[in-house]
Amino acid sequence: MKITGTKIRGRQGWLLDNGALSMFLMAGGGNIAGLSLKGLDKVNPYWAPPWKSIEPWEYKQKDAGRYGIKLLACIAGHNVCLSGFGDPSEAEAKCGLTCHYEAPVARWSVIRKKVGALRLDFEYGCRLSAAQMSFSRLVSMKKGSGIVNIRETVTNLARRDVPFTMCQHVTFGPPFVEPGVTIFDAPATKGHTFPEKFSSPQRLQIDAEYRWPNGPGARGAVNLRFHGRERYGDYSANLMDLKKEHAWFSAVNPRLGLMVAYVWRRSDFPWLGIWEENRSRKGSPWNGKSIARGMEFANSPFPMGLRKAVDLGKFHGQRTYAWLPARGKITLDYSILATCVGKDCRGIKDILPDNGKFKVELPGSSSRILT
Repeated sequence: MKITGTKIRGRQGWLLDNGALSMFLMAGGGNIAGLSLKGLDKVNPYWAPPWKSIEPWEYKQKDAGRYGIKLLACIAGHNVCLSGFGDPSEAEAKCGLTCHYEAPVARWSVIRKKVGALRLDFEYGCRLSAAQMSFSRLVSMKKGSGIVNIRETVTNLARRDVPFTMCQHVTFGPPFVEPGVTIFDAPATKGHTFPEKFSSPQRLQIDAEYRWPNGPGARGAVNLRFHGRERYGDYSANLMDLKKEHAWFSAVNPRLGLMVAYVWRRSDFPWLGIWEENRSRKGSPWNGKSIARGMEFANSPFPMGLRKAVDLGKFHGQRTYAWLPARGKITLDYSILATCVGKDCRGIKDILPDNGKFKVELPGSSSRILT
């Protein structure tokens, strides 16, 4: 049980280890950038961009030609989009905001940490000056457990109610993401593809409804449980089952023997956005080389920026933004699960929280309990 300040791939952060798994948290952007399960130490499921990553505070205007925007200079794994999700408005951009706003390019610092014999707690966070918010993330791990519990607190520093959109931008990459091999599951119901052209080429039709997991492909039906093999880029919004108190998604690579899952309160984040990048983006720093699969749970269906989300109001009967009361705060809880699976695993049927434990149901009649 330990917390170690370290650098990985040139990025500053903290390595948390509970004896069963380790997790790397970045100071730049707060990214959850590494997860390693004992016995599968060389398999990090999170996306590490194929270009050189730098700290956001090292980014200078001269770097725009290489990275385009500051976010791409430091993005990795799971980053949080807060205040706005997607591109800023024209007026916001003139004031210096870029894609996904401040949090994923902020400098995060330690708030408190504690390591005991059976549990470790690590809290870190940042202040968002443009949004007039503060944000903290408490990461808790029990000794020998494959469960990471997270509590996030968003505080409004302004004396007015503030609308906001928020997304847990969880992104996986190779070798964990393997086209036609890695299986993604979720209790999704209605789905809708991005309402405008998202990339070129696209695997999915533009602005089309569907029922999960049968996506409306440009050339026929697409099974969204799998990443495709062709070059394409897509985004689709998937409404979580409104009958369930908790929502979840799972990602399983049976060849590597690893499952990673997230579980959260469905009322906090009713949408699961699926972003797929498969070597379609030709400009720098992408250069047609990146494979990434975002499983992004959010309080807004599309990465459209705050103003457009507020203007949209509702989508498929659900609000597309939330309110943060004046000088108020909200807390958001979710868990990350990691466990070994057999090479015959064909995905996850259901994940059921139960007093700190999780029942993971596999296709057929088998299940396992994670504690």
